[in-house]
Amino acid sequence: MIPLRKTFKKALAATAIAAAMVTATMPSMVQAAERGHILAHVMPTDHIFNSVSEEFMRKLDELSGGKVKIEYHPGGDLGDWSTITEQVMQGAIPMTMAWSNSELDPRLDIANLGYVASDWPSARTVYGPGSKMDALFKEVYGGLYVELLGTLPTDFTGYVVRKGVDIPTKIPEDAKGFKIRVPNYPMAIDRYSALGFSVVPMAFSEVHTALQTGAIDGRAFSPPYEVLLFRDVLQAYVYTRESFEPTFWIASKQWLAGLSGQERKWVRQAADHATNWAWDNAEAFSDGWLDKIRAAGIQVLEQDPAQAAAYKKTVMDVEWPIMEKLLGKPVMDDLKKTAGL
Repeated sequence: MIPLRKTFKKALAATAIAAAMVTATMPSMVQAAERGHILAHVMPTDHIFNSVSEEFMRKLDELSGGKVKIEYHPGGDLGDWSTITEQVMQGAIPMTMAWSNSELDPRLDIANLGYVASDWPSARTVYGPGSKMDALFKEVYGGLYVELLGTLPTDFTGYVVRKGVDIPTKIPEDAKGFKIRVPNYPMAIDRYSALGFSVVPMAFSEVHTALQTGAIDGRAFSPPYEVLLFRDVLQAYVYTRESFEPTFWIASKQWLAGLSGQERKWVRQAADHATNWAWDNAEAFSDGWLDKIRAAGIQVLEQDPAQAAAYKKTVMDVEWPIMEKLLGKPVMDDLKKTAGL
């Protein structure tokens, strides 16, 4: 059995209590959705989440003849992404799009695993609709009182470099003394420590100020669409493509249970349509962001083949054994086969 973290146990217990309370009132909550059923996320309207949401709403309106309406909240006006996720788990908000949170279930760390995909076609093979990873994520989220409507693509990641410091491209030689922000979870810390960086775990909300003051020299796990958030202090984006960032479109099971069978069918059909649309169009979104980064005067750098191979070996040597202990060798062997590794 996989050992669960204390925070996950507490979150699951709290959600179970909340879910029991919500179940009794859910039909009236569904009927009371005068302006529509809420879909909320934290990203702005130039993010792919917004385009996917619009495609979902368009298709749902088409399928239902306007009978099932959505009250749409982009931009985080209902809270940060982790708070909205908890509210969906509790049945207070019907749907959201969010990132993996291994505090809810440690198996979700596999969403951050390095070098599972090398390009967009392989990313779709590994994470897209009908994939084994998609099935694993459905299983994990199913135990959190939500249904996974779709695993969505966002982009590959790299790291940003502030102005006034040397740009580390030859790793680990150039990484020594370079202070890089990572999210505060063990696998991220292990990866960048092994690569030779001075690792600084830090909340995302603190990154901009830390870059401005020099408390950090760069930020890891950065997809292209987040680079321009720090454009005033950046000189370069090193696009390593070391991780692919899948995100998760989840719906409250209590909310779904309160819909009619036909309404649930429409919601799932529209979600399937929008998820496939996302995979068809995500690469174009990525290219657009890279063009915007260059237009802002920020260098976009890529590793040469030798540098990339050494970097990849270091990351895989650190992370893949960790996930094998968590998920088992058969799962990881199957993932390697799917990823062509």
